[in-house]
Amino acid sequence: MEAEKILKEHRRWTQWIEKPRLLKLGNLVLTDRRLIFLHKIQSSPDVKENIKKLADAPMETVLNYAFALDRNNFQMPLSSIAGVRIGTFNWNPFPHICLTVVYFDGRQTTNRVASFQFIRPIKQTILKPQIVVLIGWIRDINHAIKDAEALETK
Repeated sequence: MEAEKILKEHRRWTQWIEKPRLLKLGNLVLTDRRLIFLHKIQSSPDVKENIKKLADAPMETVLNYAFALDRNNFQMPLSSIAGVRIGTFNWNPFPHICLTVVYFDGRQTTNRVASFQFIRPIKQTILKPQIVVLIGWIRDINHAIKDAEALETK
């Protein structure tokens, strides 16, 4: 089996929107196997030392280590994603657009929804509107799902 590869990540902070006023801050990472939300953590000497030890480790090992650092982290295998779209949430006084992922978590027969808003500097937002960034994420997630399905059928 090939090593896991990062296909896309949001280098600035991403807000995971659980409820209109409950936000978690972290990074969103798309790999060729899963979509991962890594909650922002406070770095400590132990974490820094372990990261140095993982410098030459496979990406999957590094991601699994980062995933284990916080209980607010979550991941969804690409095979569990039922759909990706642009969504909105109301944050008075204006509605905001976000990336909405519909997925099955394996424990329930109904699907679940996770929404993410990307935090970007105003200058970047003017040069490349948020909608363009979201369309790129949707395209890349859908492409990764198709590639993963093609590998499974081989």
